[in-house]
Amino acid sequence: MGRKIIGLSCGRINGNSEILLKEALKGAEEFGFETEIIRAMELRVKPCKGCETCTLLMAQGKEPKCAISDDDVPWILEKILMTDAGFILAFPVYHLRPNAYLECIHERMLPFVFGPRELLEKNKVAGVISVGGGEPEWTPLGLMAANIFVQHCWKLVDQMQVNFCGRPGAVFLHPEYLERARRLGRNVAQAMMKPLEEVKFVGEEQGPSCPVCHCNVFKVPSVKAEVFCPVCWTRGKVEVRGGEFVINWDQETVNTPRFSPQGVATHLELIKSLQKQYYENYEKVKEKIEEYKKYGNILKP
Repeated sequence: MGRKIIGLSCGRINGNSEILLKEALKGAEEFGFETEIIRAMELRVKPCKGCETCTLLMAQGKEPKCAISDDDVPWILEKILMTDAGFILAFPVYHLRPNAYLECIHERMLPFVFGPRELLEKNKVAGVISVGGGEPEWTPLGLMAANIFVQHCWKLVDQMQVNFCGRPGAVFLHPEYLERARRLGRNVAQAMMKPLEEVKFVGEEQGPSCPVCHCNVFKVPSVKAEVFCPVCWTRGKVEVRGGEFVINWDQETVNTPRFSPQGVATHLELIKSLQKQYYENYEKVKEKIEEYKKYGNILKP
């Protein structure tokens, strides 16, 4: 890995997310790393239109590209995904989950993920900083949703959830968060100085947590004593041992989680088959689309 770390701030300019990101980058600079910051809020960021251009091109064996070409998201993704650098992501949680800037960038990453296979090999490392303005009960999906983005292409080294920091500068009332962010930056830098196979997650575990993304929000698919990580789709059996909740993780799903090369390849094959099915029945679909186009009282301001 190189000697550069790129930070992506999805929060307010000079807000708490950016302050903590800068603190983390200062920690990395202690080890001689060059650092750069991308501010999403001062760039043009458009949401995915769901046009499926990228998946259709991929299904046809062509280079996947996004149909949106008049904003800065492709440049952002090019910088953070294709540069030989570590990555630190910082964002606010406005209402249980990350804000729209991060989600818009995240949903536009598919053309890159469908491209060079080496991105899915996770040859680079990352850290995540999630910042909430209220109590922990209002920020449970921050780190989880960020991992849906990060787990595609980076090996997670450290992550932190910050609470009670809503107003700009409120983080200065919590020096423990500033020190924790600096430690996160140090951890990312130190990980980049090791062979990738020696890099381990060094953040705090949130009780029973997924061994891949280290989040503790689980899906319970049935009445069986079994849970899934909704991010990584790792599977584990649940038991109570000594009065404590314990998850015995299935090692096969831990080794090949959702965003592993194998997991993504399986999903891409499904997409290809669905696209094929769609075009084989296109005339039937087209007829129904025309019918529904004519229906509805569409409101406008």
